[in-house]
Amino acid sequence: MLAIILGMLIVVCGVLFLRLHAFLALFFATLVVAAATAPACVLESGLDNRTANIVATSDLKLELTDVGDQFASKPGAYCVVRDKSDVENLKADFIWIDQFEASEAGTTATLRDSLTADSNPVGAELVSQGDYQQAVKLAKSSPSSRVANASGQTFGKIGVLIAMASIIGQCLLSSGAAERIVQGIRQSLGEQWTTLAFVISSFILAIPVFFDTVFFLMLPLAQAMARRTGRDYMKYVMSIIVGGTLAHSLVPPTPGPLFVASELNVSIGAMAIGGIAVGIWGVIAGYFYMIWANRRWQIPLRVHQTEPSEASPADPSQLPSFGFSILPVVVPILFLGLNTVNQTWPFDSNNALGSVANETISFLGDKNIALSIGAVLAMSTLILKPNMTWVGLSKSVQAALSEGGVVILITCAGGAFGEMIRQTNVGESIAQSLPEAVSGTGLLAMAFLVTLIIRVIQGSATVAMIAAIGIVVPVATQIGLPFHPVYLALAIGCGSKPLPWMNDSGFWVISRMSGFTEKETLKTFSVLLTIMGIASFLATLVCALCFPFV
Repeated sequence: MLAIILGMLIVVCGVLFLRLHAFLALFFATLVVAAATAPACVLESGLDNRTANIVATSDLKLELTDVGDQFASKPGAYCVVRDKSDVENLKADFIWIDQFEASEAGTTATLRDSLTADSNPVGAELVSQGDYQQAVKLAKSSPSSRVANASGQTFGKIGVLIAMASIIGQCLLSSGAAERIVQGIRQSLGEQWTTLAFVISSFILAIPVFFDTVFFLMLPLAQAMARRTGRDYMKYVMSIIVGGTLAHSLVPPTPGPLFVASELNVSIGAMAIGGIAVGIWGVIAGYFYMIWANRRWQIPLRVHQTEPSEASPADPSQLPSFGFSILPVVVPILFLGLNTVNQTWPFDSNNALGSVANETISFLGDKNIALSIGAVLAMSTLILKPNMTWVGLSKSVQAALSEGGVVILITCAGGAFGEMIRQTNVGESIAQSLPEAVSGTGLLAMAFLVTLIIRVIQGSATVAMIAAIGIVVPVATQIGLPFHPVYLALAIGCGSKPLPWMNDSGFWVISRMSGFTEKETLKTFSVLLTIMGIASFLATLVCALCFPFV
């Protein structure tokens, strides 16, 4: 536990006081936690959920209890492990098991050969030879090696996704497709529903584009509307925040929800559907607070434009069509959602056409393929722009990958940090210290509060989600979930929203760009995100209770 506290202090102090880059703060904290973790704890974490306790023997039979979720349960070579405290001198008996039989009374393993008289395995743990050797190798490896391997595993999960999402966002901005989406939604809803158009537009754009970029894009439109109407500037600014901020923490492929989903083995499609489902309630709550706040306070437009064109919408004739513009966002979500549905209700595989349909949906719905298709569509909107050259396309993609590369570094360091926390075996310690009643909704509340505390201390929503998942997942593994793990991922995303203040970069982006004072930003942006985060979390609780999807 001391190693984890030290690691958290390094992250918080490094980001907050020393102004270190988030990657460096996470990386240094990861090395410290790895170096301070005893090899026995690493071994224990490597065998977590992969063992079964031997409680009795008879003839060629072993009676097993507490069978882990990832226990092999297949015929083959197994190890009987008695003492895991001394990794360097660890000894285990090797046996061969021909068959496993599960019943209500427990699990029985049938041995190929009789046990020797001096090798009584009762009270020991049974683990497959492959899992045992892998765990021992991990425990004996150096801290730096474990950190490097964990970083590589994180990249394998989400590195390509972040790169593709960065390309989608950059190309939508450079081609004018993002602005076309905003204009199209606003025109379809009408002038009187401009704020609703801003909410919908910013929510859609925040799925592939970072929130601060969405805010930069849409703020000139809000300022233009405030000049045209002469009022409601605060409402226009808040409508952008209402739509864009929750998608940033709940809907992949933005890094936070993408990383949390991968750590919990939640499909990207399920995370996207769940994020939209609970995020809508946060958006509704934020929308009503926006209306109330706009009636209570009036914040004037204080930003003076130097060039008239800066706050004016682009010429519609120079922008791609609305349908073409929105394809890079809609198509990946459609493929991911279709694959999620198909996994639950697949076509009949015995039918040739059904088998082809399943394989096609599985291929297109693969997270890397779906996002790559979206990136190709986004690049198409840019290359078809008037006067655009292949050199210009190359520069836009290069800029996107440069920005995405930084995000990948931070996320991989965060993934390694979470893995090093898991290797301390803290999950078992926390789970044992919690009351027996803490399960289900109690675990959701814990995930929400842990993320909220980290968010308030160090400011970044993404870093808070990355740090929290390393603490929450081991506890969830020990306690077990009575609902789909997507709800735990959503609770962490909701916890990253409340109480943003001066240590949050988004706070200063909104304050300085919109012309709000610090006090005005606190009572608009900070209160708004707090209300939305709590409302979305309550929606998550209700959904977990009513629709557990176990």
